[in-house]
Amino acid sequence: MAADNFRLTKEAALKYDSHCVPAMFGPLAQATMEKVNLRNGAHIVDIACGTGALTREIAKTLSGKGRIVGVDLNETMIEVARANQPESDHTFEWHAADVCNIPYKDGSFDYAFIQQGLQFFPDKPAALTEVHRILRDQGQLFLTCWRAVSPFNGALADALERHVGPDAATKAKAPFSFRDGDLISNLLTDAGFQISRQDALVLERRFEDLRAQIMALPIEVDLRKAGDRIAEAVVAEVAAKLAQYDRSGVLHVPQEAHLFVAET
Repeated sequence: MAADNFRLTKEAALKYDSHCVPAMFGPLAQATMEKVNLRNGAHIVDIACGTGALTREIAKTLSGKGRIVGVDLNETMIEVARANQPESDHTFEWHAADVCNIPYKDGSFDYAFIQQGLQFFPDKPAALTEVHRILRDQGQLFLTCWRAVSPFNGALADALERHVGPDAATKAKAPFSFRDGDLISNLLTDAGFQISRQDALVLERRFEDLRAQIMALPIEVDLRKAGDRIAEAVVAEVAAKLAQYDRSGVLHVPQEAHLFVAET
């Protein structure tokens, strides 16, 4: 990520790690790694790593003694990821850096991962060209982007449009703003990659505390400005729209993602 809108406070990073990772990004990381084969002792970079949900899954999957690097624009995300670094024989490195200026030499890594980051990169061609640069010959990029607007985010955007305003609604749908598989494929090939696989991943996002998860999103700022009454109205409206996904008090909402495997 490379925009001030996505620079988070430490409190926001901790909320993200407490609510969004177990509900969504952790399961997505597990689903991704089930589709991935890594060679022993590989050198791997996780770009837009957030608080390290995918980084930790990579560490579990990688055999031998490897090198795992986490990169994110947000220093606060890196702080939480570093604090959550698992006990492992692997070597870990963490950097707060822009994806268009990754502080490694050409051909430094065997594999690169980008989980739900590409849609937020302002200069996508430059970002992918930079990722290509730091990969070795016959290196691989594993890239996930959302494939469709989730029922949750669609319901949230509708409620925000009615109660808060169009800017907040747009923010709620921002993670799904870049989901055209053909467009993503073209960006990858233009950056020098060859696409070897494109899969669809489907996971269930769990909501044990809907309000807490909504307030862990960037739209928390908009809801706090709108006041408690409006915030509660938004939560209630989203809950009503998602009632069909309720299982014993826990919402299990489907969410679809692209998984691209691309080679240098």
